[in-house]
Amino acid sequence: MTKFVTFGETMGQYNADFTGVYDPEGAYMLDCAGAESNVAVGLRKLGVPDVEAVWVSRLGDDEAGRFVLTELRGRITLRAEQFAGEKTGISYLNHHADGEHFKTYFRKDSAASRLTFAYVEPHLRDADILHVTGITPALSPTCHYAVMSALEHADAKGIPVSFDLNYREQLWQPSDAAKVFERMAAFASIFKLGHDEAELIWDKGWSAQDYAKRFQQLNGGVVVVTRGMDGAVAFDGSNFIAHDGYAVDVVDPVGAGDAFVAGLLGGILERADMKAFLNMEADARNPILTHALRVANVCGALTCTRHGDTAAMPSMPEVRQFLAD
Repeated sequence: MTKFVTFGETMGQYNADFTGVYDPEGAYMLDCAGAESNVAVGLRKLGVPDVEAVWVSRLGDDEAGRFVLTELRGRITLRAEQFAGEKTGISYLNHHADGEHFKTYFRKDSAASRLTFAYVEPHLRDADILHVTGITPALSPTCHYAVMSALEHADAKGIPVSFDLNYREQLWQPSDAAKVFERMAAFASIFKLGHDEAELIWDKGWSAQDYAKRFQQLNGGVVVVTRGMDGAVAFDGSNFIAHDGYAVDVVDPVGAGDAFVAGLLGGILERADMKAFLNMEADARNPILTHALRVANVCGALTCTRHGDTAAMPSMPEVRQFLAD
């Protein structure tokens, strides 16, 4: 059994059924929205055998908190208590006619922003993979400390770490985020970031390949740089693998990055234990990484073709059917 552990904030997300700016009186579809829980759900939905996905968080004792628990219960292992007098974060997702989408957040002082390492540590004692994102350390000083403590604990215990950059400009400035992300990336066995994110934060004018090489020198593991509809590149210090991605009719791109990460991890775990994969010789790791990158791109593409965040995650039969077609 592979125990996958992640932690962070999941909100109730109101996804607009109309085109236009935020309108509290408009029609919205309620969904879960949380990068970490999305990856956990996506990994389980892919049906990789013998994987337990554990999500740790704090929720308010309110309608949004109850909704999140109802939506996630039975899909993943929940370690998220509700707290009276505290609130669950919510967000509104709006779609504009030019294809852009915008989020309006109501998450300040949420229950999840009070998450500490004490909530996470018990679940890491027998963990096989720790997954973190760049969202959580920006939520509060306690969340920042929880993330760094979890990474240091994983490093000390030899637990592989998956890190998805997931930069949110509503939460902090690029200069502040860059310092934290570089510290986090040094702990990451697998580090995924978007080329657009890299340019926004580091502004080097580099290609995706250049960023992959730069961060692989920092972490010594696997670095994957996504390029939107143009696919992604992966570099592990020896193997340089590129995938051109898939052209699809985009309905809603939100959640595609989380689906990509779930597909990447799921594609690896389909064929190898994570520690064994990371310790393989380059020639043996190449076909597994190639397969995982293909699955990841399909998961990201399929998620773009449907509305929703957690609700849009594809299954492995859907991935295989897409490839067959």
